[in-house]
Amino acid sequence: MKKVFSILCLASLGAAVCCTTPPETAAVRKQIKTTTASDRSPFSQGIEANGFLFLSGTLGVDAATGALAGDDVVAQLTQIVKNLSQLLEEGGCTIKDVVKATVFLTDMNNYGAMNEAYLNLFQAPYPARTCVEISRLPREGALIEVEVIAVKP
Repeated sequence: MKKVFSILCLASLGAAVCCTTPPETAAVRKQIKTTTASDRSPFSQGIEANGFLFLSGTLGVDAATGALAGDDVVAQLTQIVKNLSQLLEEGGCTIKDVVKATVFLTDMNNYGAMNEAYLNLFQAPYPARTCVEISRLPREGALIEVEVIAVKP
């Protein structure tokens, strides 16, 4: 059940008084991670907070081999969605629950290929999306990174 904030406004002698009813548990946080996650990294793969999952940027690395899924943006994005889907499942969501995606490309010339693959990997209504070009990613050969926010069903 989703937490709902209620606002009550009262009028008294022409002046409005507003108060907010806070949720029962403010800022509930839970770490989301896969069994292959490193405990040495100073970040979480994901955080669940107040009905949302916030997933860190994910690269197209195959957890079984530790290698990038391929040397093109489509293969890497396909692996990224597999990785994100696994994390979303750990948090009780699916890729259909994603409401916002941020895509980082090392070369905006890959935008067309990324966009075509994205159409097949996500479903309408598509998440709100931001796509930016960056100079490099933390893994040699990585062409794309994606972070998402999902709403728990």
